[in-house]
Amino acid sequence: MKKKRTPLLLIQSSETVADLQYICGTQLPEIATLIQTGQSSTLIVSEMETSRMSRTVGENITVVHPKKMGSTWEKGPADWVSKIISEKNIRVTPDFPIGLFEKLKKRGYNLTVDTDDVCPEREIKTEAEIRAIQQSQRAAVAAMRSVLSQIASATIGRDQTLRIGKKQLTSEKVRATIGYTLLDHECIAEETIVSCGIMSADPHERGEGPLRANEPIVIDIFPRSGKTGYWGDITRTVCRGAAPVALKKQYKAVKAAQVAALKAVRAGAWTHEIHACAVTELDTHGFETKTINDTPQGYIHGTGHGVGLEIHEAPRVSSTNKQELHAGNIITIEPGLYYPNIGGVRIEDTILVTQDGYKMLAPCVKRLEI
Repeated sequence: MKKKRTPLLLIQSSETVADLQYICGTQLPEIATLIQTGQSSTLIVSEMETSRMSRTVGENITVVHPKKMGSTWEKGPADWVSKIISEKNIRVTPDFPIGLFEKLKKRGYNLTVDTDDVCPEREIKTEAEIRAIQQSQRAAVAAMRSVLSQIASATIGRDQTLRIGKKQLTSEKVRATIGYTLLDHECIAEETIVSCGIMSADPHERGEGPLRANEPIVIDIFPRSGKTGYWGDITRTVCRGAAPVALKKQYKAVKAAQVAALKAVRAGAWTHEIHACAVTELDTHGFETKTINDTPQGYIHGTGHGVGLEIHEAPRVSSTNKQELHAGNIITIEPGLYYPNIGGVRIEDTILVTQDGYKMLAPCVKRLEI
């Protein structure tokens, strides 16, 4: 006889929203509570959300509002749980709200923090998920093409800043162009990176101020679909005008590293070995990773990450994550090199892992000088 699992309690937060959406099969309102007991679940939402959620959730999910359970919205989740779960053992996730944890303990519940993934099956995408991610990736590529055209059309002023007409072209203006383009594709993006010059030596620097000629411009676009909740991710590095010799060598090495990593991708490949392929290629081109004056330089991040209902999810492609890839995984491949005296170079694409290789979800030109 199959052992009965302890009920699982999920409260929507920045960390658990993806699992909740996956289980429910629909995007959720701002506040939602899910109680999973065996093969069925109860989703508690506000009264105004009950009708919409009832129409859109998946099978085996009952949608209720607190009044229907003899409670109120103001009494909160601790009271709702007591109306649904009779047994006193409950599983929760590591990010479960500590305040609610204490309230439930006072009501006599024994809460166990379950460190296992709630939905490990999220790693292998369904056909519907693949289509959703591809749509977001195509939106990212459309935005990338629009700003590459914008940068390429800019003139170079006497002060070496890029200009559109008489106005300087800035990181902020390029980000605005990206935002407008993504909205046309029903996507939004936050924390978009448009980083120029030595600022680009920091992989997560968003960038600010005028863009300059003959310097690297790292553009990282990762939109989320407002319709499906799935993400896309792409990065390109460009230079308006003539790139310095050192930057050309850096770009050539990163491009070769991405090719090497992509060649290693297939079902059955191991994530740390794919990362090692990128590292080896960069070493071959003479680019080592080291720390100088307390500043890490070179290849200072992993080679990729999963993309789905979260922008960074499993599987991770890095030296520290030893995981076998499977057909249906969707990951990024994004090697990079970062030096404070030159700037950064990163090239990133989002791909679908197949049985014997990979599929590029949305191709986009890779060229340094524009």
